[in-house]
Amino acid sequence: MKTLKTIVITLIFAGFTTLSHAVEFKAGISVMGLSADGQGKEVSRGVETGARTESIEGALGSIFAEIGVDLPFGGVAIGVDIMPYDIADAAVSNKRSCGGSYNCQTNTANVIVSDNMGAYLKLDIGDSGAYIKAMGTVHTVEVQESITNLSTAGTGGTASSYPDDEIAGGHLSVGLERDLGAFFVRGEVGMSEYTKASSHSSSGRTTVTAQIKNGTHAKISIGKAF
Repeated sequence: MKTLKTIVITLIFAGFTTLSHAVEFKAGISVMGLSADGQGKEVSRGVETGARTESIEGALGSIFAEIGVDLPFGGVAIGVDIMPYDIADAAVSNKRSCGGSYNCQTNTANVIVSDNMGAYLKLDIGDSGAYIKAMGTVHTVEVQESITNLSTAGTGGTASSYPDDEIAGGHLSVGLERDLGAFFVRGEVGMSEYTKASSHSSSGRTTVTAQIKNGTHAKISIGKAF
């Protein structure tokens, strides 16, 4: 998957190299505020054993780089947007009922989202500085589970392993760019949707799924043209 991502980035930056028009390179940093609905559930032996819905709000930072060209109908740019860090590291617990060989057992799952990167297409609307932007992102979701036996306050059972999963996000925005001389500033708002993450335990008995839906975002960017 990482090899595929590298190829995609290379193709993006090579996209305008054969154009005869003047090409402009821009780069900068962004801060995005995201508000969305998070839904997750666990199914064990064919029975849903836990479900949860949460409102998700947070701020995310990223770096971007793009290549643009002025065409008769307006400016067009393609670029990449990368978050060079893990954007989520959250733990959830599920306490099992007492009795049987597992006694009072609590399963804790730690979720990490990493390798966050995206590619986008930006289309200017006339000469006003307004634009529309469509971006696709990819993310790696890692689930780590541990088991605690509360009756002895020690470790009980054997923790299952869960394979990593890849999820994709789609983001559509409208924005406005202003030139400040040495730098430029952008502001944009839009909608975000993500595919469902699903992971099956090594025991084959449990499946956990999670999805971020109905997202809205606002982003502020500052950058420089080269």
